[in-house]
Formats: sequence, C-alpha cells, structure tokens
Amino acid sequence: MVKVIGPSRVWTVGRLALAAGACAALAVVFTLGDPGITTDEPLDVRPGRTYIATLRARGRRFFDRDVVDAVYRDNAEHPPLGRWLLGIASTLGGPFEALWMGGPDPVGLYLHAGRLAPALAFAVLVGLIVRTTGRRSGRAAGIVSGFAVVAMPRVFAHAHFGALDTFISLFWTLALLAAGRALEHRRPVLAMAGAGIAWGLALLTKIHGWLLIPVVLSWAVVRLGLRRAFAPVAAWAATGLALFVLGWPWLWYDSLARLKAFWGTGVDRPAIRVLYFGQVFADRDVPWHYPWFYFAATVPVGLHALGLLGLWRGWHDRRSDPFPLLPAGAIALFLVLFSTRVPVYDGERLFLQVFPLWALLIGQGFAIAWLWADGRRRLRAGLVAFVLAQGFGVVATHPFGLSYYNLLVGGLPGAERLGLELTYWGDAVDRVLLDHLVREAHPDDPAALVPTLSPGQGAVSTTRAMIRLPVVLRDEDAARRARWVVVSRRTAYWRPEWQARLSQGRRIFSRSRQGVWISGLWEFPSSKESEGPARESPP
Repeated sequence: MVKVIGPSRVWTVGRLALAAGACAALAVVFTLGDPGITTDEPLDVRPGRTYIATLRARGRRFFDRDVVDAVYRDNAEHPPLGRWLLGIASTLGGPFEALWMGGPDPVGLYLHAGRLAPALAFAVLVGLIVRTTGRRSGRAAGIVSGFAVVAMPRVFAHAHFGALDTFISLFWTLALLAAGRALEHRRPVLAMAGAGIAWGLALLTKIHGWLLIPVVLSWAVVRLGLRRAFAPVAAWAATGLALFVLGWPWLWYDSLARLKAFWGTGVDRPAIRVLYFGQVFADRDVPWHYPWFYFAATVPVGLHALGLLGLWRGWHDRRSDPFPLLPAGAIALFLVLFSTRVPVYDGERLFLQVFPLWALLIGQGFAIAWLWADGRRRLRAGLVAFVLAQGFGVVATHPFGLSYYNLLVGGLPGAERLGLELTYWGDAVDRVLLDHLVREAHPDDPAALVPTLSPGQGAVSTTRAMIRLPVVLRDEDAARRARWVVVSRRTAYWRPEWQARLSQGRRIFSRSRQGVWISGLWEFPSSKESEGPARESPP
C-alpha cells in the first residue's frame, strides 16, 4: 500500500522558511551588481578587509595591544561584527567578482563581493520572519510575512549594500524574538542565557543593540512579574555583555574611556543635512514626525492595511496571546526615540529594523483575512492577487529602491512635488550611468562626482570600464573645472555654485524612475557646444 503524504507534512513551517530564505537570497544575489556604490560601503568593507589581512599576517598577535590599536583606531565608531562579515565576503568572493565583472577591482576593495554577506543575512531574516509567523499564525501567514519583507522596496534595496543596516536588522530581530520565546520557556533563566547570545551579536553590530534593554526588560516584567523577571534578565544581560566585550578587542584596553567614546559617536559628529518637505534641516532639528512619516510612506499601502489589521487583532486578543504587542512595542520605541532630538537622517535607514517587525503583524493581519475567506475560493484568490500586487514597487523602482515612496505620497513624482529626498546614498550612480560616461568621454577627460560625502568617494566609484579608458571621477571640488560631472540628486548637499554651473551645462543622460530623474551626466559648453535634449535610460 502506497502511503500518501499530504502537503501539510511535506511543507512544514521550517521547510517553508528555508525555501523562502533561499528565494530571497537568489533574488538579491542575482541583482547585486545593479545599484551603484553607496557612501558607506567603502567605509565598512575596507576595515573588514583590514581585519582579515591583519589576522592572516599576525595570527595570535592580532590581539596584542599595538595591533588592536592599529587595526581598530580609525573605525571604532561601530563594533566590528558587520565589518568582519563584509571582510570575509569581500576576501573570499573577490576572485568570483573578478570573473563575473570582467577583471580585478580597480580600487581593490571588491565591494560587490562584500555585498554577498548582507544578501545572505537578508535571506536568514526572511526565513526567520516566515518561521516565527508560521508557528503562531499558520503557513499562509508565514509565507505572506516573508513576502512582505521582500516587497518593501527600501528593505529589499538595503539587502544589496555592503553596509551594516541589514545585519543589524537581522540580529536585532533575532535577539528580540529569541528573548520573547525564552521568556515562554519552562526554564526561563537558562533559555534567556542562550538568548543573550543573539543580543551579543546585535551589540557587536551597531549601537542600536542597546535599545533591546528596555524592550526585553519590559516584556520580562509583563510576562513573569517584577520579582521573577530579575534572574532571567540578569542571565540574558550577562551573556550578551560578555560576548560584546569578548568580540571587540578594542574594548580590552582603556575599556571605560573607549566605551564612553563609542556611546558618544551618535551625537559627537558633524550634523548631516536632511531635505524634508522643501526645507533643509540638520539631523538633530528635523520635525518630530519625520520617522513616523517615513514609516508610513515607504511601505506599500496594502501591506500597511494588513499590518493595521494584525495590530488591531493583537490588541483585541492581548490577554490570550500578547505576543503581537512585543513587535508593536519595539516599533513604537524606535519611532518615539527618533521623534526626539536624537539625530535622524537618510529616511528609513536608522530604524530599518522596524520593518521586519511590522512584517510579523502583516502576517497576522493576513491570517485574519485568510480565515475570513475560508471556503470561498474566489475571495482567497483575490487575497493572493492583492498581496502579490504589493510587490510592484520593488519591480518598478529597482535598482533604486531607496527612492521608493508609496501611494500616500503619490510615488516618486509626489515626493518630488513635496520636496522630499529623492535619493540619499549614491546608489543611483550606477554602472549604466558610468558606462555612458565611458562612451562619451575621451581618455583622461576631467570628471567629477557631485556631491561627495566622504573623501575619495568619486574614485571608489570607478568601474572596470572607466579604468580601461581611462577616466576617473574626482571628488566634488573638481566639479568647478571638470568637463564631465556625474550628479546624484541629493539636493541638500548641492552647493549654490554647483547649481549655477549645472545650469550652464547640458544633461546628456539620466537615470530615472516614474518620470523623475535621480542621477545624471552633465557636459559643459566649453568642451562641446552642440546642444540637444537629455537622453534618459528606460525605467
């Protein structure tokens, strides 16, 4: 007799999570080279490569004070875990990048190979969200929650960048969920000690990890009561802090002074300029509603509707199942914190981890709708179509997902009318734009990138085709005399003299989405007098 195994036994929640993670990984890896190099990628990949090279050269002496000081001194504004991961990916993936992209990296950083690490972290994050929601609300809800993470264009875009933001989204979410589950364990002290490992990973990635303390402490008191919460939270804290110190040799010497300096890095630095509703603010002076607006405006509207439904059900059923209040409370913490005088900039980037948490509530909301449509095939088919339609923004804006705005704003054209940032991280200066520069320029033509937010940003953008010509982008100061100027439309950093000079030149090519240009190539009359309309790449 042949035993038939039903789909519910084949496609368990765990297998669905693995499949979803694999699909997310493929979606990112196959598009890794599409966005341009962002401002922070060289700043994060270079230290990681230094860690790897120094460890290879010094072996055990890597942990000697003189070596630790030399390796970490110029990059101690962030803990090292994310940069280790980027360095490993860049070093191991460098030969594959050379094969894939047609030669060695002209700047020697192999930034595209470094992007493999956040791509894999994103895959793990998607799998984690699917598994968590699937266990609590069913397989359909789990699938939709994972899809929601992928269908948020800005979250999907960040998975392509060799920076720290996707890592902290993963480790922060993992630490929160691990602590939440540990507090439900029959031996919460031991379970919380294990969950502290995940917190240690978050601490070793970015300063945001410290914000888990009030969330986990509050949740422990809610779940266990004040007296019973003490021992589990103490075990969690001991494990996490021990891993944090053990994993960052910079803190082994002059520990208190260096820890104090680290905590001050978020405020003790030059202010970053932010364009918001037509005005340029310093990052400490943006209006209180900035984070709330970007949370509302950068997620597809249909996903927001499901999330609100899940939030409503979570509040309604809080006595029987309080879990939805955990991600909701964490989201509120970030939005309230960044509504104060804490510096906030780059749209959603500094609170990126709220979006996977919102996906948990989106899955919960879908579970309600799915149950309501039980037995009605057309309604369920309509629900599936509705959810799939939320992925349109990812397709429509790729590879410039950081420029996405939803229907509440009117898309990117609405953002342009309202005076919002159309791009902020340099990702719109991509290979398509730079290849056009190569086709138009002559060898050694002077060229510059505007604006540049870190020294050498123009040179780091050099592609293999550019070095063969050769033509190299200089930083913004060279734009005064350059024949070619590559422009990123982050207008908060446009100097008046650049705007005046751009009006004298001719935009011959641009990158655009939804009819709005976000990067372009300018040529100036002194070098070529012919005029004509700008050519734009297809969307």
